[in-house]
Amino acid sequence: MAQILGRLMLVVSLGATAPACGSPLRVPDSAGGGTAIKGKGATVTDSSLPINRRFKTLDAYLAYLEQHEAPIDKPWYKQVRPNVFELQTGNLRVLGSGEEEKRTFTREELERKFGFR
Repeated sequence: MAQILGRLMLVVSLGATAPACGSPLRVPDSAGGGTAIKGKGATVTDSSLPINRRFKTLDAYLAYLEQHEAPIDKPWYKQVRPNVFELQTGNLRVLGSGEEEKRTFTREELERKFGFR
């Protein structure tokens, strides 16, 4: 009886986490949209658009990185002074490299880098 119950629970949990077949991939609304875009015979999501077309402003993009990328140890930018941002690269460290140099960028540099100007 315990084996049957265990298998039933496994089947139910797998079914609850499986995506619906044929459903289009969607980008979360916080990423600047979630609408699927129809192309020539293929469905393309907003994630294929340049950053400056997915987000209205640099601040919106930086907030997205801090909220969604920082918790999973991906790069994001921390504001250290007005209009100055420091690249946060997570916990990855190269052994034997000594002290890591912090990379800072001005707002203008980031706007040019991501196409907001």
